[in-house]
Amino acid sequence: MNTNLLNHSSFYLFTFSATSQALKAEKVLKSFQADFLLIPTLREISASCGLSVRLAPENLKQYFHELVENGVSVEGVYHVEKEGKQNQIQKIES
Repeated sequence: MNTNLLNHSSFYLFTFSATSQALKAEKVLKSFQADFLLIPTLREISASCGLSVRLAPENLKQYFHELVENGVSVEGVYHVEKEGKQNQIQKIES
């Protein structure tokens, strides 16, 4: 895992309907040494599940495919652009 992801101003988030799905996603992504962070879900997105997967834009399609292939239920995919202390969030249709 690369903590440099914390410094990116543009990134993607996968959200999940349950914490168990977020933890399953973490396990799947770790199994192929993916570059991601498990973080608290942004308040602007949801309060239903407390965990999201944060990833760099170039990894979006591959990681989404891996999660779906391994039975992880991704609830939402979001593009986040940090502008100062605010987040500009766009939901991506998956």
